[in-house]
Amino acid sequence: MNETGESRRRAPWPLLLLIAVLVVLAAGFGVRSWRQHHQGPPDPDPVAIRPWFGPKTAAEAIVLADSQITGARERIERGQKDWLHLEILGDTLVGRYRLTGRWDDLAEADRTLTEALALAEYPAGPSLSRAALSNTLHRLPEVETTLARFDAQAAKPLPDEASSALALRGDVAMQRGDYAAARDLYGKAEAAANNAGLALRQSMLALRTGDPELARRRVNAVLRGKRLTRQALQTAALQRATIAYATGDWATAGRWVRWADAVFPGQWLAQAFVAQQAAVEGRADEAVHRYTDLANRSNAPEVMDALAHLLRLQGRRDASNVWAARAGTLWARRVAALPTAAYAHAAEHELAVGNPARALDLARKDAALRPHGATLALLARAQLLTGDAKAALATIERAEKGGWRSALLLMQKAEALDALGRDGEAQAARNAALAINPHAADPAARYVWFGHD
Repeated sequence: MNETGESRRRAPWPLLLLIAVLVVLAAGFGVRSWRQHHQGPPDPDPVAIRPWFGPKTAAEAIVLADSQITGARERIERGQKDWLHLEILGDTLVGRYRLTGRWDDLAEADRTLTEALALAEYPAGPSLSRAALSNTLHRLPEVETTLARFDAQAAKPLPDEASSALALRGDVAMQRGDYAAARDLYGKAEAAANNAGLALRQSMLALRTGDPELARRRVNAVLRGKRLTRQALQTAALQRATIAYATGDWATAGRWVRWADAVFPGQWLAQAFVAQQAAVEGRADEAVHRYTDLANRSNAPEVMDALAHLLRLQGRRDASNVWAARAGTLWARRVAALPTAAYAHAAEHELAVGNPARALDLARKDAALRPHGATLALLARAQLLTGDAKAALATIERAEKGGWRSALLLMQKAEALDALGRDGEAQAARNAALAINPHAADPAARYVWFGHD
């Protein structure tokens, strides 16, 4: 009786143990399922990515662009100076700019598309090409005016045209700090006709509004896509690296930077990322060598600024000043030629290796036109370096209220709060920055010039 009773009391334990094991296994499966759902699949293997058609190197692409531009000019000179042929010339000039970074092409494209639009009878004309270039030049009212002309055309737009117009409106909303409107417009553009460029826009919006995982998944969808040129894949890979920099995953950044340079070799921006990655990984001398060679070949002031900044961090001020002066001359020319496009870049130059007071003036002008988070962060930095921590904090809080999220912004907030004697709040901001990017306070983070927050 007692033995039977004891057996009855003990009998459930093997069953309970089995149940416990099953619960643990189920919980583990649930966690893995949750992670897979929220994190998505891992990054694609770069080795498995297969480019589609198109030039294999930047040099080949530039030769092709040169030929197309020459042909377009010859047709115009032979008397075919109508808006359509001018649009072709303008678009090919913009295409070459994206390969070389040469602003002379942007300026000529600007003049060419302005003339093309003037030749066309309203509402016909190259309205989408003009709006896209105006967006690149940060002329937001001009984007809206030109898109209104596009909307007034009698013919129903093709799906990809409708998508492009909606995406450009999303870009305007993004730059004005209306991220909800940008998200909605990008969604409508996606419904009209999806493409890699739109996915990258949505990815950047997700990254800058606090969802780096969604940003990663959208870029990965592009990298896994079919029929993408090497240049398009390179752009996506550099954006994947940008996401990695924002979250402090420097190893992943390095992997995609090097692949971007290999898949479409010779493109100056990818080469700049490679030089930057060398500095981040502790090979500053290699970075200086790479930047110097690239600055001399490309004559890009962005590269000169990165080099001057790196040299200054190494204590090599005389060498830094040489490159800073050279870059400053080029930025002054660009501000004079295409001011709205140059304000932010020139402000970054002045903040890093120039005059903070000039940076403040440039940043204010840009923020008045495009009050989104990156521009406000730049303005806040200028306010900090000119001794106005109170104004800097107000600018940062404005960016936060709008929905901008980045480790850089939070580190600047901590700096402003420190200056105001609010130590506890400063530490909280610093902790929040480190939660986004564990390397946010690492000295090597200062080397991230391209693709920074």
